[in-house]
Amino acid sequence: MTHSPFAVRGLVEGFYGVFYTVHERNDLLRFMAMHGYNLYVYGPKNDRWHRERWREPYPADVMAHFAATVATANEVGVTFCYAIGPGITICYASEEEFQALTAKVRAFYDLGVRAFSLLLDDIAPVFHCEEDQGRYKSYGEAHADLCNRLYEWLQALDDTCTLSMCPTDYHGAPPFDAYLHDLGEQLHPAIDVFYTGVQVCSPTIAVAEVAAFAEAVRRPPLIWDNYPVNDLAMSPRMHIGPILGRDPALAEVARGMVANPMNQPEASKVALHTYAEYLRDPQGYEPEAAWEQALREVGGAKCYPALRLFAENSLASCLGAPEATTLQGLVDAVLDSLRQGVPPSQSEALRALEQYVLDLENAGYDLKNRSDNYALRSDLLPWLDLLDNWVWMTRRAVEVLRKMEAGEPYEKPLKRMGELLHIATHHARQWAGEVLVPLADYVREQAIQQEEEVAHAIAG
Repeated sequence: MTHSPFAVRGLVEGFYGVFYTVHERNDLLRFMAMHGYNLYVYGPKNDRWHRERWREPYPADVMAHFAATVATANEVGVTFCYAIGPGITICYASEEEFQALTAKVRAFYDLGVRAFSLLLDDIAPVFHCEEDQGRYKSYGEAHADLCNRLYEWLQALDDTCTLSMCPTDYHGAPPFDAYLHDLGEQLHPAIDVFYTGVQVCSPTIAVAEVAAFAEAVRRPPLIWDNYPVNDLAMSPRMHIGPILGRDPALAEVARGMVANPMNQPEASKVALHTYAEYLRDPQGYEPEAAWEQALREVGGAKCYPALRLFAENSLASCLGAPEATTLQGLVDAVLDSLRQGVPPSQSEALRALEQYVLDLENAGYDLKNRSDNYALRSDLLPWLDLLDNWVWMTRRAVEVLRKMEAGEPYEKPLKRMGELLHIATHHARQWAGEVLVPLADYVREQAIQQEEEVAHAIAG
């Protein structure tokens, strides 16, 4: 990577749900090194020893995995940062609690870790013990005190150690509340603070917003970018489009940026590849060109066309990109054609949709059965299963239209279309949204109309 204006260019494994295996994490570290990233923050919410059971030491086999990851990070030149999230239960003023925290941190220091983070996000702004209520005037003061004590302890241990923190109020717009101002005033100036933008998952991140946050916390923040993450309510979607909406001048007001990837590490590489291009040259960043390059690298020469077709129908996210522009246009053209009275057998729009659906079927087949990237195949399988349902639903819809035009029985394909539509719209995953639903609705309307005409003719 040519010189980046961002000092910190990282990833944060900070999502809810199933987190990465040691092999997936180490592979991602190698990917990061190839693309100019320099920081990996480990802090998955569902790691019980990171958050829920933060006081307890990790089992020996898990620590052995961490040791392998730290070694890999050192080998490829990426800083590994261990993050801990004690805020759900900690008594901030307790010396015993602080000793439990430092014991946990010391175990990672002994593995060679020198970067640490306190994640105090997604917790209730309440004190858990009377000692805290008597010692601290505010929640911000408690957080600053804990961070400062840990930073001083780390510096006494080794002055090369660094500390960052994620505040409880990690997003928003000015005027920021007293918590952030208290935190910024009392927090040691060497401790970095994370900020996600105006929203938890921000469609855009602008210089003015970051500058306002920086003023509140009295330091340029690290931007924790919640894209392409797809945890919690976003888990049905595959976020596989390019990063969009990031101000090209963010390096002027932020220390750096860390992207929060999806629960699917290999599929995340598409968006992360584009993010690396933004970090390399935010002023010259071209999303479409970066995305094409990413799809070619991740999909490989053999499956790039298939991955491209799959991905162009999976673009909905917090970034606001249209989900399936090409498919939407084809469906709209078909409905316009049919409503204008063009018979299905003569509709060029219908033939174009049929060809595109055939291409989608072939793309799904190739990604499942011909890809050499087995990790990508595994990540995409639930969505490829859904793609198949949409493909066959569309085929049955077209079959009904053709049979109706020819005066042939169409009840069986109509029933099957309805079954496939139900499966697709109730699937645990989402792909192409509901772009194809209006086609099925139109077919049903035509079937009802034809049945009514038949009934009327019989009655007459």
